[in-house]
Amino acid sequence: MHKAVILLVEAENRENAISRINDFMEPYGDGKVWDWWKIGGRWMNQLAPMDKLAEYNKQMKELLGLKETDPGISMKDLENNRDKLQEIWENLGLKGKQLTYYDGGFNFSMPGDGEYYDVIPLSEAIEKVKDWTITEDKAEEMFSKMLEQKEIEKKSGKSDTMSAYYARRYAELKYQDFSFECNVFNTEENDFSIPEELNGWYAVMIDMHN
Repeated sequence: MHKAVILLVEAENRENAISRINDFMEPYGDGKVWDWWKIGGRWMNQLAPMDKLAEYNKQMKELLGLKETDPGISMKDLENNRDKLQEIWENLGLKGKQLTYYDGGFNFSMPGDGEYYDVIPLSEAIEKVKDWTITEDKAEEMFSKMLEQKEIEKKSGKSDTMSAYYARRYAELKYQDFSFECNVFNTEENDFSIPEELNGWYAVMIDMHN
């Protein structure tokens, strides 16, 4: 399973941010949290301005003759229209290369350090970061599911691992651990907080698998 998480890190520049994220991720490997990860991946360019990204996706589907509800496009369509798609991207004022989920969903040889919008100053991504931040309600949801599952196990007379699963998810969210459950993680404070002062901070989009 793939999971997206936005990591927040203090850094002097893009290269420093990448280096510090590599250091942060290392102890969580070997299945502790991830068995594979990369910057961007299936969520490449998702930190681009939300309004411009929505307009790009709209114009992309119009170009390819797709309906708004169509779930995806083929790599063949992408490759045949790459220059036109890049033109749409740049005309909207977006930076870097036009690479989207549709590339990342089929191609695992994407650049290891991501594209422009995968490692950007937090001030440029704050809208998306706030939108992705998990609230206390998510932890309480897991707690309720744990209680429901324990009641089911009690009535059936059979022990099940699902109540333990929800208990673990609850603890990870309640104590704001870095895990497969978090959406945004502050690598300096080791919790889900967003710094008040954005200068000197970067947002890094991570695609991790476990």
